[in-house]
Amino acid sequence: MLSGAFSTCLVALLFLLSISGAHATEPILVSGTFDYVFTITGERWADGHWFIEAVEYEDWVGSFEGTAVSFFRVVWFNFPSGPLNVWLRGDFEGTAMGRSGTMVIQLVGWRYLPGEWAGQWVILSGTGELANLHGQGTWWGPGFGAVGPDIYYSGSVHFEPD
Repeated sequence: MLSGAFSTCLVALLFLLSISGAHATEPILVSGTFDYVFTITGERWADGHWFIEAVEYEDWVGSFEGTAVSFFRVVWFNFPSGPLNVWLRGDFEGTAMGRSGTMVIQLVGWRYLPGEWAGQWVILSGTGELANLHGQGTWWGPGFGAVGPDIYYSGSVHFEPD
């Protein structure tokens, strides 16, 4: 009897899962670059580590076209030779795959000297035609002041149903 009830529940669960995911769009591959300038808004030192807070102004091109204002924190461990970790949350305004709106995007990453920045990004929320946009991916690049793009990004996104 328990086996029959379990089987019935399992079939019902699989049915619900199959119809709930059927409405999201197929993943769309995205890629592009962004350049930025920043202003340090705060800093402190502790045990040989440098903690930096800043605001960053970004110009995005590629699958995401627009501008963003981002707030970030960097920890430079064992300054000046150790690795750097970054956490950044940006307010993007523009278009993604031709749809307009805003989105909040978060990036986390690191840099080992000498070397480039690298990390992951995720879309946290959106408004307008980007309200149901979800996605994630990777980013990398030399960073501020590079000849050419500062940062490259790639990943995949999809739109959830309304």
